This record gives sequence, C-alpha cells and structure tokens, in this order.
Amino acid sequence: MILVYSGVAAGIEGFLIEVEVDVRPGLPGFEIVGLPSKTVRESRERVRSALRNSGFKFPAQKVVVNLAPAHYPKDGSYFDLPIALGILAHQGSIKPQALKGRVFAGELSLSGTLKRISGALSLAELAKAHDLQLILPEANGREAALSGGENMVLTPSLSHLVQFLAGRAAAPGLPQLTLPQPPASTEQPLVKGQAQAKRALEIAARGRHHILLLGPPGVGKTLLATQARRLLPPLSREEMLTLSKIYEAAGLTSADSPPPVQRPLRAPHHSVSQAGLIGSRSGRPGEITLAHLGILLLDEFPEFSQSALQSLREPLDHREVHLARAEHSLTYPADFWLIATANPCPCGYFGSSVRLCTCTSHDLARYRRKLRGPLLDRFDLFCYLAPLSPKELEEAPRPWPPSPGEFLRRDAAPVDQKALNFLYQAQRSLGLSVRAVDSTLRTARTIAQLDGACQVGEEQVAEALQYRWETHEHLLA
Repeated sequence: MILVYSGVAAGIEGFLIEVEVDVRPGLPGFEIVGLPSKTVRESRERVRSALRNSGFKFPAQKVVVNLAPAHYPKDGSYFDLPIALGILAHQGSIKPQALKGRVFAGELSLSGTLKRISGALSLAELAKAHDLQLILPEANGREAALSGGENMVLTPSLSHLVQFLAGRAAAPGLPQLTLPQPPASTEQPLVKGQAQAKRALEIAARGRHHILLLGPPGVGKTLLATQARRLLPPLSREEMLTLSKIYEAAGLTSADSPPPVQRPLRAPHHSVSQAGLIGSRSGRPGEITLAHLGILLLDEFPEFSQSALQSLREPLDHREVHLARAEHSLTYPADFWLIATANPCPCGYFGSSVRLCTCTSHDLARYRRKLRGPLLDRFDLFCYLAPLSPKELEEAPRPWPPSPGEFLRRDAAPVDQKALNFLYQAQRSLGLSVRAVDSTLRTARTIAQLDGACQVGEEQVAEALQYRWETHEHLLA
C-alpha cells in the first residue's frame, strides 16, 4: 500500500487528505472509496488514459484507492495526480520515499498534462501549516506567485513530475507577479449639498459602522453610497489573498484572472433570495461573503424579503457565516460594511412638500415593518437626506469623496465621565436599548479620533446621537 498526501478545498479552507493506493492480484478493476463525488469517480478514466499516454503501463490488476478520512466528502479533480503517483510507485517507476513530505494536487488530461485546479491558495496555506512541500500544475502559477511560492513546485505534466521526483529534471520557475494598480479614477463625481450625509458616510467608513440613508427619490442616496468605496483604504497583500480564495470558492476566477486590487462593492437586487445573500446549499458563498472587506449595498432596503433581511443579523454580529449542511458545514468570512438606502414610503414622497404621497395605509404599514425590529438596531448611523434647498441648488457642485483614510480603532479614545452621564440621560429620554448605547459610544469614539480629540466628550456624543434612528422616527410618524 502506497500513501500519498493530497488536499481538498472546502469553502476557503484546505483539508489534508490521505490517498491510499493498493494494487493487488485479482481481476482487473479500479475502485475509489472514501465518500468520493461523481467528479472524483470519473478520475479513474482520466488516470488510466494519462498513464498510458505518458509512456507508463496501467496495471492489469485490482486497483483500490481509499481517500481518508472517509467521513469527509471529497469533490473536485484534486486527486488525479496523487492517484497516478501511487500507482506508479507500486510499479517501481517512482521511489516511495520521493512522495514523503509532499502534497500533490492536480487534474490530469487524457494526454498526461496537468490542468489548473481551483482552491490552490487554500492548499498553499494547508501545506505551509503542515510544513509540507506543495506540488501544483504549472497552470496554477498565478496563485503560487500570489501566495509567495514558499516550498512550492510547479509541474506541467505527469511525465515531467516523474523526472523531477527522480532528480532528472528541474521544476519550472514561479512566474513574476506584478500586482496591478487600482484603476485610476477618470472622473470624481460632483455632488451638491448633503453635507450631513457626507459627514455621516465619512464617519461610517473610518469606523466601519453600518449606515442607513433615508430620503425621497432623487436626493443622491445611491450616488453617495456607491462612491463611498473611495473612502476606504487600499487592500493589503493579505487581504488580496483572502479575497482571491473567496472568489475561487465562488468560481469567479480563471487562469489569467488578476488578483483583486479594489475593495468589493456588492449591490444585489432586492429580489435576491436568502441563499443568494447568505450562501447556497451547495456551499457557494453568498453576497455577504463576496462583500468581505468591502461594501454590501442594499439599495431600496425595505423591498428585500423579510427572510433575507433577518438572515443578516448573525453575520453582522459575528462577521462570519456558517453554512450547515447534512454532510458537512462551511464557515465563510463576512466582515463587510453595510450601507442601506430607503425611501420613507413605497412611492417615496411621504411627508414631502414637493409631491403628494399616493400610498395607502396598508402599503405604509407593510413597508414600515421592514424599518423596525432587531435588524435596524444593527445600524450605527442613520441619516435623512432632504431635497436640496434653493440655496444649495445655486451652489457649485464639489468633488466628493476626499482621499481615502485608514480604518480607526473603535475603542481607542477614552470617554469623559460627563459624556457618559449625557449618554445615559439620552438613553432614558430616547428609550435606547443597550445595543444602541454601545453603538452610539462606538460612533462617538470614531468622531473623536476624526476630530483629533484626546477623549470622547459631550460634543462627540451629541453628534453620534444625531445619527441614531430614534431621532429620525418622527419622519415616518
């Protein structure tokens, strides 16, 4: 029995798999056990043809392959290469010692060349954690270079790998990876007025506070929300790796896909299902994971289904999402900045002096149910955008937003005792929940750091309270 180490990517995590290959006397056959998927079972024909077309013989005996641990589901074409190597080691074409201390993963073509596999970045982290050398197809060179290429070997084909393991061939070098620069902004949008909304978005961006923009149609809610990505700092290399793993798990990458250089901005339509937002039964990541380290924009927030909106509560608290399935469970990161926009009513003109509201009482009640409850308590800032005044309309539009800034620590600034007393008094008068008090305090700390204050005073707490939902409820009364 020959043991070859391989790995499988489940979500964005890599798991070590032991590929046990046994060739025994008996009627010719090829069996794979250990909870393989249909894709894994199909590797029998790929391995058989690849061996013969690479100049090797396929044994006319009983071949049994066990993928351990058996209880864990295996999917993908990762195991073609380790199965072929196990058979060659049985035949003496490879010394078993050459397989030790290495992890092999790759899909074989019928000709014996190796094709690109998904999840290479997760396997690179797995091999590094176990101090093993990782052998990957040459087509995964981009991922190898992005991960740093430490203790990794690329190979174009099965025959080349056999020569390399015997010491008769050199491995191809890692490609030079030049990280592309974020696309230059061709035109900075010109925005009139809405000074309070701009200030609220800058506070929310620097402290990564979730924010809801409320107002009638045409006041600039969506424009300001989509441009808020410019307020965020550029991605670090580690963040690029994390996003690349997520996009691989979602099937959004190819061999020539460049690494992400911009923070994501995901704006799903309000008809998105709960599975599309959180993640599907197959384990595919949802919009909240694709928005990791970036922005999740829920435009027309009350139009989303109640089930989809309520499913956001736990990810907002824990910054990750758990997809539990019958066979296994996956954990995806979901540390996103939530920006939501909403009209005051379905037609958008409730309480407006510009146009008469045409909504019925039933429409208003149904619509406002979405703007109540525990989910709304997860928003740290609320801002009402009113139509521009005649004076604001006459003003020249100004570029917005300013240059991006670094994220601020939410607990850095100490709080003055007078500011705390002021906050507790506001809690009693406004009926703030414990979560709302904590949220207001976090916002006040961000404001203090933006203002360059050494501690949080009453002024910062007062401004934070201006952005609370409880001070905006009268707009929908």
